[in-house]
Amino acid sequence: MRNLLLITSFLVLFWSCKEKTQEPEPSVTELEDPDWIELKIPTGREAYAIAGDLDKTLLVTTWTKAFYTTDQGKTWLESKNFDGPIPGLLIRNDTIFAMHARSWAPNGTLLGASDAIYFSPDYGKSWLYYRQHYKEYLDDILPIGTVTSSSGTTYSIKSNTTPIDATSAFINPSEISQKDSRKESLLRFPFKKSLTNLYLDSKNRLYVASSGSTYQPESNTFYCCTPEMPAIVYVSRKPMP
Repeated sequence: MRNLLLITSFLVLFWSCKEKTQEPEPSVTELEDPDWIELKIPTGREAYAIAGDLDKTLLVTTWTKAFYTTDQGKTWLESKNFDGPIPGLLIRNDTIFAMHARSWAPNGTLLGASDAIYFSPDYGKSWLYYRQHYKEYLDDILPIGTVTSSSGTTYSIKSNTTPIDATSAFINPSEISQKDSRKESLLRFPFKKSLTNLYLDSKNRLYVASSGSTYQPESNTFYCCTPEMPAIVYVSRKPMP
């Protein structure tokens, strides 16, 4: 009987130690960047358009849906499933128009997002079909990837690629250009990401929409995109000049 108790105690101790060795290591917490706040929308894959204010309600469109947060990105609520990207959110007073198309110049230059399909009177909490409530065609074209601050400084996404052949190229990490009346320079943006859009709120804070794709330094390109990847938005901690 005593031997049986000893064997049983040994087995309990053995399995207890084995379970402890199989526990996952805690993830390393990265240091916060002094200039940027990083917001992640789970399973969003890519962020496309942004509207609102981080301190109030922030609305973001992703790979197929729109999400909003009222607690500075701690939690995200699904706003609407658009079944595809919405490249632009046009703001008029307190109404947000979802622009589902892209307009191009004859030479192939992207002009911006166009053609409102839905609108929201409450920053994404509800959506209404545009044609059922508006008779006129909304012919605004909302620039994509470029914004201008109240002081006249323009911020633009600078896309970088490595050519593969005459018709294709690897996508490299993007940069952000900052241009005023005196000079043009690159904004400090330390994250190696593929950027999709920019937005300025009423406080002149810059929001940067990004893919959740993983950068591959050995090939200077990205692995994208899986359903598990988050959509990412970076927010400047201070107002832009």
